[in-house]
Amino acid sequence: MKPVIIDENKIYAIGYSYATDWKNLCRTTDRAAYWSVIDFSNMDKSAYAAIENKSGMEIAFWLCRETGDFEMRFFFGERVDAVGTVPEGMEVLEIPEAKYAVFTLDSQFTSADQSAYVEAIRNLWQYIIEEWLPASGYRHDDEKCNFEVYSGDVMQIYIPVC
Repeated sequence: MKPVIIDENKIYAIGYSYATDWKNLCRTTDRAAYWSVIDFSNMDKSAYAAIENKSGMEIAFWLCRETGDFEMRFFFGERVDAVGTVPEGMEVLEIPEAKYAVFTLDSQFTSADQSAYVEAIRNLWQYIIEEWLPASGYRHDDEKCNFEVYSGDVMQIYIPVC
């Protein structure tokens, strides 16, 4: 699978973040499609639907903070073209501009069969990390973050490269 290399401007998203036990999620492939194991029952669906300036893409992102005691949170929300009113209980995610290798999941895998979809996402992450990146001539830009983007049944993985 060959990615598309793009230069992406700053990205904004509005959504929810969830505390995680990061010690069980040390490998990137363990974090793939993490939304599949989250209980979204505390999410206000009407507030989520009312997010302003949506671009039609949902972003799944890992927030990692060096706080003395390492903190890791999972963010899931809507990409927005401009930040408007932020509904109560949600936060704004700002992803800095970067060069990305963008991988699109094979269209035969859709969210209709969730277990196959999640497995395909994990396999794509594994391919990126173990095969593509070492052979690509690029290196991972450790100053930036990886994330997943969902738009209908199109799923993409963004890997910052330099």
